[in-house]
Amino acid sequence: MSEFLIKDEDLTSLKGKVVVLTGGSSGIGLATVTLLLSLGASVVSGDINAPTELPASPAFTFVQTNVAIWSDLRALFKTAHQHHSRIDYVFANAGIGPRADYLSLAVDEAGELQEPSHELIDVSLKGVINTAVLGVHYMKTQPEGGNIVLMGSSTGLQPLRAPDYSTAKHGVLGFGRGYARLLDVASIPIRVNSLMPSWTNTSVIPSMEVIMPGISQPMQTPLVVARAAVYLMATTERQGEAVYVADGKYTEIEKSVLFPAYEKILGEGNKTDDKVLENILAFAAQAAAAGQ
Repeated sequence: MSEFLIKDEDLTSLKGKVVVLTGGSSGIGLATVTLLLSLGASVVSGDINAPTELPASPAFTFVQTNVAIWSDLRALFKTAHQHHSRIDYVFANAGIGPRADYLSLAVDEAGELQEPSHELIDVSLKGVINTAVLGVHYMKTQPEGGNIVLMGSSTGLQPLRAPDYSTAKHGVLGFGRGYARLLDVASIPIRVNSLMPSWTNTSVIPSMEVIMPGISQPMQTPLVVARAAVYLMATTERQGEAVYVADGKYTEIEKSVLFPAYEKILGEGNKTDDKVLENILAFAAQAAAAGQ
């Protein structure tokens, strides 16, 4: 595995930059807002509720945003661009804890079975995807491009008895991998990387600060993860990577663990599915050109 350090000097390039993030009113998001402001960045934060104590900085803008609603996200980015004329970095961070019950379906007033809740998928997966897509829309016209950071989780790397949460976090990892490749193929200078933090003191599970010591489970502070998020904004050297954050340590696992494991299963001499898709698209383009 590829463990690395994040030094204070790695983050200094954030001064004067414009960052749009979601879920910035608590937990990792709030820690990221605070860190960014201390580094001299301008921050436009979207969340359901404003922070309990609004940062006393003219560089901070809050926009009430439900990331599950496209028009809310669209307004967040429009506000950021109107205020600052550009967007340098995006952090798709907003998420919620497990919601769905896949073992016992509820019934409506007529006694009919109700569809299980997809609230978490709408917020923690669809919301992340839509945030990233809007970020690309605004940043792709900038010569310098930009960076997008996606909030995944270590639960996206393993089985978890909260399938809606696990599904969303697996999906974030998959989206980040695919979107980075798509941007590279299109020669768009935007980098997409994912964070995969382990247990962190946030509100995803209520009363974590009481529960975790009670079960002797260590957890890291939101600032530890926030530093990784800001680092992935600042760097121009990482693309399509996944950074596992646990016990205050940072480890890149996409290129050092996950993809090498797939290559081992694939076997020598066989094409990756992405390479096969590239060949399919080229063949289809040639056939279409010949038909004309």
